[in-house]
Amino acid sequence: MVMKKTATIINAVISGIVVFMISTFLAGGAIGENYTDKTFVAPEFFLIAVIWGFGALLGAMHLWKNSIYLFVVAVILMWLSIPLGIRFARYFAPIFT
Repeated sequence: MVMKKTATIINAVISGIVVFMISTFLAGGAIGENYTDKTFVAPEFFLIAVIWGFGALLGAMHLWKNSIYLFVVAVILMWLSIPLGIRFARYFAPIFT
């Protein structure tokens, strides 16, 4: 039980750092030149962090409920938030432009 809680916390920290770095990199315009004075030219990529937050919330619920199902879903959703967020950002891009 302690091992699953430790694994959940370590996974949330590591995947959170990766998600933060990727989402801010992509929202800032990646490596393209930014001709505007905006810091974030593509804010739709912050959807990656929103999806990761939902997975982190499920991971936090796992800490109190001690369910193996929530543990597996939380770990998978935290790491799938990166490709899912990039996919959803493509669909939500017209809203932000």
